[in-house]
Amino acid sequence: MEIIVRKAKSVDRDNIALCIPEAFEKDFSVLCKDIVTTAKAISSGIIIDKFYVAELNNEIVGVLAISNCNGRAVITDSSSYKKYFGFIKGIIAKIVLKEEFESKLDYPITTGYIEFVSVKKDYRRKGVATALIKESLKLSNYNDYVLDVTNVNISAINCYNNLGFEEYKRIKEKHSKQKGFNERIYMKYKK
Repeated sequence: MEIIVRKAKSVDRDNIALCIPEAFEKDFSVLCKDIVTTAKAISSGIIIDKFYVAELNNEIVGVLAISNCNGRAVITDSSSYKKYFGFIKGIIAKIVLKEEFESKLDYPITTGYIEFVSVKKDYRRKGVATALIKESLKLSNYNDYVLDVTNVNISAINCYNNLGFEEYKRIKEKHSKQKGFNERIYMKYKK
């Protein structure tokens, strides 16, 4: 099984959009339980040049983005949200996702922020995330990297630890009961 990791291209947009809601299905299910509909809703907001893809047998099986203080990997598109989620849920999606997707990063320009680490269900626990992270770090030009992960995502925490990421802070999550986790764990990696 040879996993190929590369910078994303424009033609990858729909496949990237499909990976994200599948990986974050619980989070998006409040807005829409259908992954394809959710993918269509977020597709237009994907900033392609921030993404990396993992391919296996010419199929995109995983994605991640590396953002920085000058911009994030996904922007919110209220018209798309209204079209695919309906008017009311579209407005709610804009409010909720804008905070999650577009909040300013307070890191220097030399720091890459890894987000949207997503692997399709059938390919999890097969080394895709590990290969994706290792290769994207090689392909990008930052001095160090940060990411956040929820305290309940033990498999991701273990993956990041095994790759050399170290926890440097924890922040209690607002509305933790509704979100299903108590803390965000922030981890750092230095090249």
